[in-house]
Amino acid sequence: MGSMGRLLVLLWLLAALLPGPLRAQPPADWESLLAEGVAQRNRGQLQRSLEILAAAVERAPDGASRSRAEGELGIGLLQVRDLAGAETLLQRAYAAHDGSGRARYALYLGNLAQSRQQKVQAEERYREAQRLAPQDADIQLSAGLNLARLAPDGQRLAALKAVSGRLAGLGDDPRWARQHLNLGHQARQLALLGQTPALELAFAHADKARRLAAAGGDGRGEVEAHDVLAQMYEDQGRGADALNLGRHALALAGRLEAAAVADLLIALEWRQARLLRAAGDDEAALAAYMRAVTRIEAVRQDIPIEYEDGRSSFRATLEPIYLGYADLLLRRLDAQPAGVQAARLQAAVEAIELIRQTELQDFLGDRCSVEAVQGGISRGLPAGTAVLYPLVFADRLELLLKTGAGIERRSVPVGAAALRKAALEFADTLRNGLPDHRPQARQLDQWLLAPFSPTLRQRGVDALVVVPDGALRLIPLAALHDGETYAIERYAVSLVTGLSLTNAASAEKSDSRALVMGMAEPGPVVGKLDRAMTDQVLNPGSRGATSTRGLAATRTLRSVRGLPDEAPPSADRLRQLDDWRTRLALPGVRDEIQALAGILPGANLLDADFTLGRLRQEAETGDYRIVHIASHGIFGGSADSSFIMAYDDLLKVNDLQALLRSRKLQETPLELLTLSACETAEGNDRAPLGISGAAIKARAKSVLGTLWPVEDNAAKTLMQQFYRGISGGGLSKAQALRQAQLGLLKNDEFRDPFYWAPFVLIGNWQ
Repeated sequence: MGSMGRLLVLLWLLAALLPGPLRAQPPADWESLLAEGVAQRNRGQLQRSLEILAAAVERAPDGASRSRAEGELGIGLLQVRDLAGAETLLQRAYAAHDGSGRARYALYLGNLAQSRQQKVQAEERYREAQRLAPQDADIQLSAGLNLARLAPDGQRLAALKAVSGRLAGLGDDPRWARQHLNLGHQARQLALLGQTPALELAFAHADKARRLAAAGGDGRGEVEAHDVLAQMYEDQGRGADALNLGRHALALAGRLEAAAVADLLIALEWRQARLLRAAGDDEAALAAYMRAVTRIEAVRQDIPIEYEDGRSSFRATLEPIYLGYADLLLRRLDAQPAGVQAARLQAAVEAIELIRQTELQDFLGDRCSVEAVQGGISRGLPAGTAVLYPLVFADRLELLLKTGAGIERRSVPVGAAALRKAALEFADTLRNGLPDHRPQARQLDQWLLAPFSPTLRQRGVDALVVVPDGALRLIPLAALHDGETYAIERYAVSLVTGLSLTNAASAEKSDSRALVMGMAEPGPVVGKLDRAMTDQVLNPGSRGATSTRGLAATRTLRSVRGLPDEAPPSADRLRQLDDWRTRLALPGVRDEIQALAGILPGANLLDADFTLGRLRQEAETGDYRIVHIASHGIFGGSADSSFIMAYDDLLKVNDLQALLRSRKLQETPLELLTLSACETAEGNDRAPLGISGAAIKARAKSVLGTLWPVEDNAAKTLMQQFYRGISGGGLSKAQALRQAQLGLLKNDEFRDPFYWAPFVLIGNWQ
């Protein structure tokens, strides 16, 4: 969303710089264009609104008109959470107005500050709005409600009662329906916190909003008030009342244009699904979930990554709906006719794909990049390949296996808490190279792979593609053990975020030109680590770090764990940088780069040659199918806390898209992005999404990364064998990785999974 907003702003800025005669003449109905943009925004059609409002800015007939259009566009950008773009335009509109006009933009600038968790600045803006327009009831009420939202919990009820008194003095004018609804919603939140007196206030104002909206012909407002009232009934355990009110709200919404109430229809259908399930009517609940999912897919591009109150839309809305839908699809499946079972299994797989797509969008903070690669595999799976979908529910683990013959299902009676505990313990054992990992590997194999082992043998599967869920991302499935062999001895194991996000076309084996880069001795980048690394790297508590034990304590690792927990006083800055430079050195990288030069044709950039500028210069040629980076890569819980170190600067995951933007790369994606010295935050099951996100941003069909700091010699040995396999051995990427891992497994020095298991291939496995 943010990138789309910035693009629109850039387009109209460029247009504004053109000489008058070359610009399009403003249409006679400029006011209608502006009004349509605002109307689309009010209906929730945010991307369409942004396009129209950007056009209105470009075609504005004079400076005053341009300021109005810029202000409306700024409001739209704020709604899609492009805070930087919104701030620029809202500040310009604020400066161009006075009185109530300036007060209106002060309110939105307050909302922007609140979105950035800048409470003091937000309060200042709201109070400024009140001072600028003392006689404007709308401004006074809006500012008062926003100030109430910012007040400490113990003072919020009094603040809301003060606004309630002001509203009471304004009579029953329908124009105040929205303020009544806002107040009712805030009072409900206080009631949920245990402030019982707020409940009566919440019901009174939500009901007043319902009546005023109906009287004023505000169909959306009336539906929205019904939605809030139904939610209050659900909060109070009055399921039957909530269901009836929800049915009435859906009937009201059915009389309106669907686009005008799209977000409300999602919330209404979701509540009906929850209530129907609680009442024991699973089939009706499933139908409601299905309608909610269908409505999400119709407007997902307009759903912000983050709501205005800072909640993730994925965590708060999308994931619970998709999971609830998949849960009901799979419950009591065995009792259904064969045709119904097949249809529901396919629908469950599609629901899992949607969960994975939206989770990656949430991680990257960007819907556009992820949706641009949707479509994925469009033909059947190759012979010998199966895709495993583990789906973790609170009370059980569901396994779906997709092969050329269709989809099969197994249900395993292990709950989410037990599965997560086992996965975290196994991940900790492996990443530290502790002894006795076999019992953990055996238990996880029993849960995840054993249920389908006979099927996999019968179908001759030797390539197992896994779509991991939650904490299962933290463990290398290649290291699971059935009592006789590791999984890697049975299958070439690879991961995908989702098949719908995977370009599964076979690679052209003849084209293996590579851009190989490495940082053995860090340069100026060490001076840029403070702010970026303090939270997720230097502070052990922030990344769930544990003390290094086992093999990890005795081997040379490609790790940042050796950095001190606290930075020294500024007077010791030079000493600090020298110390970091020494600790961040990767001596084995020089040998790795030299070894790969004899295997892969292309260019090699080491240390001072590996700068962001040189990377951009080489990438713009579009001559490379493989990009290999041997340098520290840190992947945290979001794209903002994930980066790769070049010699001179930090390469953020979200910056890869801009860096690798050549026309050739846009037309022909990279076959492979390799990150041979990356590590993911311990215990954070979102961190491995950073490796997937790097592939999305780099437009790479696959990415080879590592889950924990790898041993220097093991990494060099594995990379050599892997690239020999794909460049001259005629192997798929997954089979080449398997052979390289088996090579380490058969080597007495590297046989422990600590050495070979952290390497994971994500994306195209062919």
